[in-house]
Amino acid sequence: MSDSEPELIYVFLPESIGPMDRGDKYEDPIIDELERLGLGEVSGAGTSLGEEQPDGSRYIESCGIDVDTNDVRAAREALRAILPKLGCPKGTQLHYDMSGRELQDEYNGEDWALEQERA
Repeated sequence: MSDSEPELIYVFLPESIGPMDRGDKYEDPIIDELERLGLGEVSGAGTSLGEEQPDGSRYIESCGIDVDTNDVRAAREALRAILPKLGCPKGTQLHYDMSGRELQDEYNGEDWALEQERA
């Protein structure tokens, strides 16, 4: 990566998957692909929990992976290629900024809708 400040791509995965499985299924292959292509690195990940249930438990609603890159376009292209191969669900999104606009690419189960305004 160059000396300029990296930009963030947030990979939103609407999948109920715990941290260990998320690492095996998504993070590790993404790390390998970004390193292979020299496009950045995974800088973090997290889990979003649903509402607390009557028994006090909470379920996983979704998870996310932070990717730092100095080439947003190329990293998006690489992520759009690898995520379906890894079995990402319909509704997977890539969140990023471009020219001061908050945008997202969204997977519909077959193709990606690109550069959509982020709600």
